[in-house]
Amino acid sequence: MPTRRTFMLGAAGAGATLAAGPVTAQEGTDLTDWFADTDGAGSVTDRTGSDTVTVTVGADANGGAFGYGPPVVRIDPGATIRWEWTGGGGSHNVIASDGSFESSMQGEQGATFEHTFESAGVTRYYCTPHKAVGMRGAVVTGDANVSLPGSSTATPTPSANETDTGEQDAPDARSFDGWLANTDNYTGVVDKRGSEEVTVTVGAEGNGGQLAFDPPAIHVSPGTTIRWVWDGPNQYDVVDPELGYESATTSAAGYEYAVEFGGDGLSTYECEEYGDQGMRGVVVVGNGPQQSLSWQGVGVAGAVGTLLSVPLALAVRLHHKTSTRSGKSHGPKK
Repeated sequence: MPTRRTFMLGAAGAGATLAAGPVTAQEGTDLTDWFADTDGAGSVTDRTGSDTVTVTVGADANGGAFGYGPPVVRIDPGATIRWEWTGGGGSHNVIASDGSFESSMQGEQGATFEHTFESAGVTRYYCTPHKAVGMRGAVVTGDANVSLPGSSTATPTPSANETDTGEQDAPDARSFDGWLANTDNYTGVVDKRGSEEVTVTVGAEGNGGQLAFDPPAIHVSPGTTIRWVWDGPNQYDVVDPELGYESATTSAAGYEYAVEFGGDGLSTYECEEYGDQGMRGVVVVGNGPQQSLSWQGVGVAGAVGTLLSVPLALAVRLHHKTSTRSGKSHGPKK
């Protein structure tokens, strides 16, 4: 069986789109207009199997801290959603369109509000002062079928260990075969498809200190560049040994390392020093893991123009910057 983290290029993968699970044949709920102006609402984050699910209020979206994270989540009947305020974007609330729940207006970091969803169905909600800019959400309870912007039928983001039949070969697909099982700031896959460049903070708060990547799991389109930016006080690196990319190990604030991902696939990376403590990340690209492969090299931009013989389709760009934001570009770490 080929590696799940090798990327496939070209039209060969067009018919191998992954499904995250069967969708019940029933009349669906069309949420395309509801989420027309909401960032990151192109897929459903699957949180079935959890009794309590946390959704952030004041997530970075819609031109500021004006989002729910994740905006669309699927849960089991009887599960509870706990909304937790980040403190960003001013005061927000959580109010159901059908009037079934309403929080008070909150602006303090750490404030929470809970509601239990007993019956299957789809519940829309929003923030009163920021609804117009796209601060909207939806809870999909049970196996309800929904349509979202950019897709006719939306299912959860493909997980690392799911095949094109929707079958799972590990007990917890949402942890990517256990890769993110100990990553305490992982609450779901952040949908950044359509973005040309996505920034990940290295040394964010989490895992018992500034020992996290933020966000830890991202879904992007082929051709997207992920830019890791150092922020914490410790020595960090970004390493995916199977795909063959590796940053320098440094504590320099402002250091940047970037990788442009092509094709469809999955990268699971970590900080070598703190990976066992939960400092790990995932990049899902395009349709996710495929069972067919195309072998390509990796081009290194900058001072080094070599072509490495490794099984992936990535263009790696390494940028080293000192704390004063100056410096030179270097080739990949040997």
